[in-house]
Amino acid sequence: MNEGLRIESVAGVTRVTLTRPEARNSLTRSVCAGLRAALTAAAADPDCRAVVIQGSGGSFASGADLAELDRLREQSDELLAAYRELRATQELVYALDRPTVAAIDGLCLGAGLSLALACDLRLATRRSVLAAPPARLGMVYSDLEVWRLALRIGSARSRDLLFTARQVAAEEAFEFGLIDRLSADDGLDAVLNALLGQFAACSARALRQTKRQLLRFEREGPPGARDDSLAEETLFEADAVEGIAAFLGRRPPRFRA
Repeated sequence: MNEGLRIESVAGVTRVTLTRPEARNSLTRSVCAGLRAALTAAAADPDCRAVVIQGSGGSFASGADLAELDRLREQSDELLAAYRELRATQELVYALDRPTVAAIDGLCLGAGLSLALACDLRLATRRSVLAAPPARLGMVYSDLEVWRLALRIGSARSRDLLFTARQVAAEEAFEFGLIDRLSADDGLDAVLNALLGQFAACSARALRQTKRQLLRFEREGPPGARDDSLAEETLFEADAVEGIAAFLGRRPPRFRA
């Protein structure tokens, strides 16, 4: 048990639950350190197929712990370190070579929204509320946070959220793509489990390779010259042999871990 976190690994899925409901799961240095440790362990675990980040007690994450940042204001080095640790945590989520899912139930604000945007997919209940409010605090997001927001919802929508700092209901967020799947307030687990079941039916190796491709294209742009070497190599791998045989045999595939 880490302070402010619960970490469980079951059936190839690492679930990280933020457990500071009294503080609306705001992100402290300790919580960020625990998150980074959990992600590092997941990256090193050959059995880990996916990572889920979720909150408890009616919030996903309400942002950075502003009380902690305020206490550090007279210690400029520590304040800067806390900010950089928060950003480093988001980057570890983004760069993980497994599918990552933010399961949002309730408040998802500020740095909490950035954490969710670092994930590959975002699921949310209809009672969830999302916002990007740094300007209201006299602050700005980092370049990478703004880039990921614009990458997901486009420049015009990003301007709307960043310039107004307004709270967005889950239904509206779903309409313009900030949320990928929407559930009833009591149905998030069912939607999440269905998604994880779809992951499990795929080759874990293929998912990892695809995630690396997506990350590369997002960072570097589309390839300037056609390069199918990775796709060609997979034709001869055991997972492809099994996948084709299973399809032809009308049975579920039995992929390697």
